[in-house]
Amino acid sequence: MTDQIHCPQCGALAKHDQKFCESCGSEIPQGISIEKKQDYTSNVGLFDPSHLNYVLQEKYWDFGSGPIYDEGGNQIGKMKRKLLSLRAKIELLEMNGHIGASIHRKIVAIKPSYDLKDENEVLIARFQKTLLSVFRPKFELKDPNGNIIFTAFGKFMGFDFEIYKGSDNLKQNLIAEIHKTDRWKDVFFGGIIDFKDTYAIRVHDKSVDRRLLLGFVITIDNVLHDQ
Repeated sequence: MTDQIHCPQCGALAKHDQKFCESCGSEIPQGISIEKKQDYTSNVGLFDPSHLNYVLQEKYWDFGSGPIYDEGGNQIGKMKRKLLSLRAKIELLEMNGHIGASIHRKIVAIKPSYDLKDENEVLIARFQKTLLSVFRPKFELKDPNGNIIFTAFGKFMGFDFEIYKGSDNLKQNLIAEIHKTDRWKDVFFGGIIDFKDTYAIRVHDKSVDRRLLLGFVITIDNVLHDQ
């Protein structure tokens, strides 16, 4: 079996001895194999600030469940969609099964809206799409008082995003970048063979709350690619 790792920049698979990613051209770290470590689970928690790269693999025909990896291919958590939930509830779980956060779709809303709650089901943020443009989507994450925490500015077709603090896309406010690594299945096959979505997240601001960041990425995917 060929040893493979995830590219820390875009999340694409690469051979362990490959120096540069064929997808984005980034340098590939040497000596870490996702195939050798596929059964290994990290002791570092899902929301630990030491994580600067995440790979989210939503499986089962975009149902909302799947593993979450670090850049070395170690599973550090998972997404779990609750069956028969009218609010399309998705839980963010640590490897020990502890629920760190959950996402709930608002049933009565003009625009797609979601609530992000902590482990005790207390509201910590609200998500909303602000522009209807398919080509340049924009999303906001607000605190319970309506203040903007993050804004995600999408690139072509919403396959890539940059997330900033507040409402302005100023360079010094860049928090993270998101890349949908399997985008061409959506473009060329119209989702017919799209049985999973894979996202790579690169964190620029080490102090960012990982619950807010991961919850934001999952809700963006739900609105754009899981309809």
